[in-house]
Parts: sequence; structure tokens; C-alpha cells
Amino acid sequence: MQVMRAVLSGWLAAMVVAAIALAAMKGLAPKADGRPLDEYAQVLRVHLPWLLCSVLVAFVAGFYVRDRPRGWWRLAGGLPIPMLATFVNIDLGIQAGQSVLAIGLRLIEALLGVALGLFLVDRFSDDSRAGRGPGSSNGVWEDSRH
Repeated sequence: MQVMRAVLSGWLAAMVVAAIALAAMKGLAPKADGRPLDEYAQVLRVHLPWLLCSVLVAFVAGFYVRDRPRGWWRLAGGLPIPMLATFVNIDLGIQAGQSVLAIGLRLIEALLGVALGLFLVDRFSDDSRAGRGPGSSNGVWEDSRH
């Protein structure tokens, strides 16, 4: 019961973050006026924000289940909302291009974002579980001056 509460709380928080991120992406997305978009603008205004959105949403969702054993609970916590946000992104037409290639690229970017977000959650949970932060050893900060 406690695990499902954590998963549902993570999903709710991730939905709020995804809604804010999709609204921001709507403002950043170039307008489809018939002219082709140059590659740099497409990467900086379309692909990079979507990847960062996916990382952030997966991180928020996975953060709630960070104390659970690795594997299925973290994947169940972090995967559904970025995938749902991907389909909302496609349905609303926030990013230009509705071809099969563009949709596949958005799904791949979302999966990569989920992997990065859950990796970050895993990294932070390992440091906090061990009682140390990056650069410390057994809870005591190491002196780097030798």
C-alpha cells in the first residue's frame, strides 16, 4: 500500500511538472509557417527542450520511489508520465512535424530522458543511503589537499 502511494504521488507530481514543461515548450516551439527550420534552431528549440522535459519528469516521478529496490518500481514510477506527455505533445502538435520519423524521434528522446532521469535518481539515492555526498567517504569529507 505504501509503495502504491509513493508511485501515485510521483505520477501526480510528474503530471504537474509535465504540464508546466509542455506549456513552456509550446512557447518555445517554432511556428509552422511553411519555411523549413534550420538544424540548429530545431535542436535548440525542439529536441533539447523535449529531452530536458523528459529527464525532469522522470526524475520527479522516480524520486518518490527512490527508496524502493531498483528495477521495476523505479521503472513503473518513472516511465508512464513521460510516455503520456509524449503522446500529448504529439496530439497537440506542440512540435512541428507529424511524420512517423518525427514521432519516433520524440519517443526515442522520451525514453532517453527517462533513462537519464532514473539514473540521476539512482545516483542521488545511493549517495543519500550511504550517508555521504559526492566527494565524501563514509560520511566524512575527504581532505583533497595532500
